[in-house]
Amino acid sequence: MKRLFAVFLLLFGLTGCAGRQPSYTTDFFAMDTFMSVSVYGSDEDSAQQAAVACEQEVNALEPALSRTREDSDLYRLNHANGAVCAVSEDTYAAIEAAVQYAALTGGAFDPTMATLTDLWGINTENAHVPAQAEIDEALSHVGYENIKLLGDNQVQLLGGAQLDLGGIGKGFATDAVFALLTQQPEGAATGALVQLGGNIGAFGQNPARNSGNWVVGVADPDNNAEFVATAEVRDASVVTSGDYERYFEQDGKRYHHIFDPETGYPADTGLRSVTVIDENSTRADALTTALFVMGLDDGLAFCAENNIAAVFITADKQIYTTDAVASVCTYTFLGAEKGYTDAQ
Repeated sequence: MKRLFAVFLLLFGLTGCAGRQPSYTTDFFAMDTFMSVSVYGSDEDSAQQAAVACEQEVNALEPALSRTREDSDLYRLNHANGAVCAVSEDTYAAIEAAVQYAALTGGAFDPTMATLTDLWGINTENAHVPAQAEIDEALSHVGYENIKLLGDNQVQLLGGAQLDLGGIGKGFATDAVFALLTQQPEGAATGALVQLGGNIGAFGQNPARNSGNWVVGVADPDNNAEFVATAEVRDASVVTSGDYERYFEQDGKRYHHIFDPETGYPADTGLRSVTVIDENSTRADALTTALFVMGLDDGLAFCAENNIAAVFITADKQIYTTDAVASVCTYTFLGAEKGYTDAQ
């Protein structure tokens, strides 16, 4: 919640001229997190209709992406004991995207981690460090190769795999909201700020700035209500995964929610966070997880090979940006006073 509030301050409180164009903001809770959509348009009624339509779109997608709702496709699929299941077009598209990014990242992003995340119980009252035998058992069911996409919205899970689309769900929903905004009548949605949890989507023109760009902050992992950098973007998403978002401590050690599919433990790569800036929010969502798991050296090499705009923050307060960042946004380093070094 603090990070979302800080983003609002950055985007609106520092710009000085927000509100000159009619707008409407809808705040709601979906996918287990606070969400907000602010739409600017030619008149307040049109902006309101567009914002409410975005909220409805996210709510409509939740059954397609949730694995805990008993009426959801994923719940049925995860309880099918290997049988072929028919799912909705949205669920199939999300699973297809998850498999695509799992293959692209060599499994650093893997959507079959549900048994492992349930075992650790992070962000629940049952958070604990499991026994190695329990981790090994959970890992035996992990592997995106166990997802079989059979066409015609038919999916099969082999090897006891359990799907969890939390790693791309909010990005998938952000892309759906962007698509919806482009379909609005002319002038109804000239710009929008879409905040779905930690996924920030900047659509169209920001009326509060002469440049029309939206200024999104890169959070300080030590105090995520403050920023160590900003990115000026338009028609793009800024997505961050960090070890400070969900974690617990046991015996003086922090255990966070970003798991390494190879070890079954929280990824220990010397990184605090990874931010990806991309026009495709689903891709950005998946890649923040994958790059965090890869670590700095392998992550930078992957970004160079695939032209990914990313910002890496290390545990020793070094901030690295990839070459592609300059091509997708105006990046400003702000971390010197907080003890961070711009490593580029």
